[in-house]
Amino acid sequence: MNVPASSTPSSGVEKVVQHLRARFDEDLEQVRAFLRTPSVSYTGQGIQETARQVAGFIRGLGGTASVVPTAGHPIVFGRLDQQAAHTVLVYGMYDVMPADEPNWSSDPWAAEIRDLPGLGLSVIARGAVNTKGPLAAFFRAVEAYRHVAGRLPVNLLFAIEGEEEMGSRHFLPFVESHREELGAADAVLFPFFSQDEAGVPSLTLGTKGILYFELECRGGDWGGPTERGIHGSNNAWVANPVWRLVQALATLVDEEENPKVEGFLDGVTPLDPAEREILRRQVESGLMDERPFMQFEHVRRFKGGLRGVPLWERLFGQPQFNIDGLVGGYVEEGTKTLLPHRALAKLDVRTVPRMDPDAVAAAIRRHLDAHGYADIEMRVLNNYPWSKVRLDEPAVQAMVETYQTMGRTPQIWPLNPGSAPYYVFERVLGIPYVTGGLGHGGRQHSTDEYCTVQGILDFEISMVRWMDAFSRRMDERKR
Repeated sequence: MNVPASSTPSSGVEKVVQHLRARFDEDLEQVRAFLRTPSVSYTGQGIQETARQVAGFIRGLGGTASVVPTAGHPIVFGRLDQQAAHTVLVYGMYDVMPADEPNWSSDPWAAEIRDLPGLGLSVIARGAVNTKGPLAAFFRAVEAYRHVAGRLPVNLLFAIEGEEEMGSRHFLPFVESHREELGAADAVLFPFFSQDEAGVPSLTLGTKGILYFELECRGGDWGGPTERGIHGSNNAWVANPVWRLVQALATLVDEEENPKVEGFLDGVTPLDPAEREILRRQVESGLMDERPFMQFEHVRRFKGGLRGVPLWERLFGQPQFNIDGLVGGYVEEGTKTLLPHRALAKLDVRTVPRMDPDAVAAAIRRHLDAHGYADIEMRVLNNYPWSKVRLDEPAVQAMVETYQTMGRTPQIWPLNPGSAPYYVFERVLGIPYVTGGLGHGGRQHSTDEYCTVQGILDFEISMVRWMDAFSRRMDERKR
């Protein structure tokens, strides 16, 4: 990876870093306090209160902010004018997933600090890493920069949504209605902890899209009880909707979970040759290593038994079907013989360039119909496309510089295997974006979500350095 050099960091940056280190205990408590307020997308718990908190953070920096209502959860829109030559749109999310998983080691809304094996002191909380932790830490970094230097090297716009975990359902209409103001930004920043369990940061050049849908099978003309569950002994002569749904699901993929739906892969393009070469060099040099993931996520085998370059190419270049949940009948403790009248599966597809998520949904519907499952209802809940950004964009190069300045060589990922609504910035606003910052967290959407305490400080420092590096690179680009 050849990253063009830039001018030296501004003289005031080191003073900001010193200030962050000196007052970090205060920052840590502020981050923990923010995590203690629930803000659950799907229930609405704490959503309004948290949106007001975020608006208060922006006003506390000397900016202006409004809580913009939508047909769903509100979006916090704000400005912090620093009379600078360049403007950054800060995208973020204040919503989180439910914390209903069993066996949390502490209250998911208590933000307790625990010493985790191999990781050190860490904050345990829903949203610690995804993404209220980095959002709160970013505001603290901005406050420190302004306190020490008087002003930031960039102007900031803020668009912080409360429905990312539900597929950003109302973010596009918001952006379209604020196109003129948001389009004035030179780049978008999504502050996020980027280091893996081994401390290596990654930098993504785009993101996969997502199609999230439900399949529901009910008793009907094909068989099965139609009004309610009945005694399980009747399965001798009455069909079971759960079996039917499972059999339908089994037609979607082969034994290694490769898609079998005709038309599913239409439009899929291979990884960019230059990005593939970067990927190959990183894997062969040992910079990209799947073993830390396997250790911390307790995975013993990857699909197809793959390792090395082919494994990473599959992660970034191949879409997948994933069953997020499957529910039907009696699932509580003990026994209850039951023949259910309905079964439900929740699935997601992560789409890659140049897949059309609407076409994928249509292909799945055609597949089910053709295999005799026309009675199974398909409901699309979330749906948006993939997006790409160039490595040579100043925002991206500034993040690489930031990592290198802080002694880290980043992994360059052709795509984020997850999803975010970056297509809105690329296709509607026409401006580049970058996700990043040092810091580590894990177990998103699961029990004991966490971020490391040291990672919060490292993240704050990296955000200060990124703002300075981005401003310098934009200045150099205009010369």
